[in-house]
Amino acid sequence: MSSLKTLLRLTRISETKFVTPAAAPPPGGSGVFGGTLVAQSLWAAIQTAGQAFEPSSLHCYFVVRGDTSLRITYNVEVLRQGTNFVHRQVRAYQLDKLIFVASVLLHKTSAFEGPEDDFESARDVRHVTKIDGLYPFEDTVPADDLFRNQVLENIDRYSRLSRAWADPQFTHPFLERFTAGPVEYRFPRDVFNSAAYHEGPAEDHLDHLDYYQRVREPLGGAEDSGDLTSSSELGDPRFNYVAFAYLSDAYLLLTLPYFHQLPLYCSRFSVSLDHTIHFHQRPPVYDWMALRVTNPRSRRGRHLVDGDYFNAATKSLIASVRQEGLVVYDSPSDIRARF
Repeated sequence: MSSLKTLLRLTRISETKFVTPAAAPPPGGSGVFGGTLVAQSLWAAIQTAGQAFEPSSLHCYFVVRGDTSLRITYNVEVLRQGTNFVHRQVRAYQLDKLIFVASVLLHKTSAFEGPEDDFESARDVRHVTKIDGLYPFEDTVPADDLFRNQVLENIDRYSRLSRAWADPQFTHPFLERFTAGPVEYRFPRDVFNSAAYHEGPAEDHLDHLDYYQRVREPLGGAEDSGDLTSSSELGDPRFNYVAFAYLSDAYLLLTLPYFHQLPLYCSRFSVSLDHTIHFHQRPPVYDWMALRVTNPRSRRGRHLVDGDYFNAATKSLIASVRQEGLVVYDSPSDIRARF
């Protein structure tokens, strides 16, 4: 599979307009992957802000499903160009149809950096959330191995939820994403069917899910630069934010059944409504990052999931993500009976 820098490259056609080739759908989906829209809109905003600025946050809304047969045009509006903060709004279009909107805040890094013991730091009010009881990395399993063992070897059970699972052409993209996709995952053993690993009533809501992610570096480190963007843009260290934006939309809303002790992939319909990221540092995306996901609210088809990302080695907080989705299920009792 292509690296993220290849998948997310933009062609700049003016100071504030960018285009991209048609995007492939995610496994099991038919529209443009939401992470592609989030990442490319952030990348477009970054390229209009100047090298001194890095992202602080972005707030995104998925307006209509993107068509994978059409290229996407990103229009960046300069809302404000301040000294220490700049504001951008990015609109994504296919033909003349608006499909996605993002508001991006970037800050000048030099304005918020300096020695820890200087006068301003001494007056600063500080607190950063610490992670407790994180699921041990060494107890997780590579996602492709777990998918083979728990999904493909139980394909008859998944076929009772949807006949599509009986078709190898449907299941192959899921496995390919785990084995060769741009993002590498390590999951706890209970991620695909949490009910099989937890005691107590099936109706109990599980508190949190921990797993690990990192961007898979391309073999040999070579990029097919083509003519879509300059080598300086490909080497921009701020691309780490873009890569993070992409992976932050993968296996976030998808983990929702875990909390309700239902098998993953059991929804009848699922679509993201919005996506928010607050960055606390430049994401070290090529190192393992620990993600703790929670589901503070599920009601009448609208579901909220939160994700806090931590550096797996240092346990420092990297970013906080929140997403709401419209997800429709059959009754939980019916799903459990069929599965």
